[in-house]
Amino acid sequence: MGYAGNAMSTIPTTSKRIRISYTVLGGTEKPETKNRLDRLSLLVLNRGKSIFKTEFFKEIEHLGFSKVISIENPGVNYEIETVSRKFPFVKFLLLQESCSAGEQINIGIEEAKSEYIYVIWNDIKPCQSSISLRLFENLGKEDFLCTVPIMKPNMGEAIPSIVIPAFKKRGLKIIYTVPNKNSVISLFPYDYCGIYNREKFLYTGGYDYSILNQYWQKMDFGFRANMWGEKIVCNTSLQATYTTDVIGDDTSIDKYYRIFFLKNLAVRFNGDSGYLPWSKFLHYFLRSGEGFFSAKKNFKEAKKWVELNKFRFNFDSRSLMELWSDPEK
Repeated sequence: MGYAGNAMSTIPTTSKRIRISYTVLGGTEKPETKNRLDRLSLLVLNRGKSIFKTEFFKEIEHLGFSKVISIENPGVNYEIETVSRKFPFVKFLLLQESCSAGEQINIGIEEAKSEYIYVIWNDIKPCQSSISLRLFENLGKEDFLCTVPIMKPNMGEAIPSIVIPAFKKRGLKIIYTVPNKNSVISLFPYDYCGIYNREKFLYTGGYDYSILNQYWQKMDFGFRANMWGEKIVCNTSLQATYTTDVIGDDTSIDKYYRIFFLKNLAVRFNGDSGYLPWSKFLHYFLRSGEGFFSAKKNFKEAKKWVELNKFRFNFDSRSLMELWSDPEK
């Protein structure tokens, strides 16, 4: 069946680290392609039904990736060993328990060991013509944390996948736009999809496993990465197409927003380092819905995390958004 492994997240978080166990199956061969990109791996996240898995990997087989990793959720309902024998170049990671998409990416990127990892979902097809040696050469010249593709629905024009943060009446406003030029900056990778620089991803900390709402998990990753001086940009030569309906995010203000707020919006930058001022505690307590002692405990944990990482900050959220180009202005 394979061998058992585990992954310990090294992501910055306000909660204790957890360990996710998984079983590894397959991945014993390299894809037989003429133009294999030896420093680029493909990481596939899975959602929905898996009835078209064979067809999916048939299309993936000749794209040129040196390694393909598929993260499998617990309780898969198909013959994984049969699929593995058909596609021995695919390494299947069978999770022993459920975890967030961001934590799956953390696990997959740690496992991949490649310099670059292209993350997609099983209901998204990378455009074959956009996966080329020339594209990879350009990636090597750039210094980006993540290069995101133009995202297209099954039929029609590109969707608004570039994420821009802005202030509106002193509150946070998120704007989605269609990429209209190369190297436009995005707050985070839309639907997690993009080519990640492994070294930068691990240095930045990856996705916070304690945030289970995908929207706030991506927001936390994006704000942290940008405040720490990293860039997430769109390459218009890179394209990917949904084979099913585009999935929306749950943007409701929930308990995971509170983690995002403390680690990002509440942080201030003094020109040298980041810090979480105690003056923000009352604002947090009055709006969190928590009891006083619970709110104080969570605030102190966040303050400790900010102190630990204070010299990584180049901006705070307000200065970051002021520097960002708002297309609606």
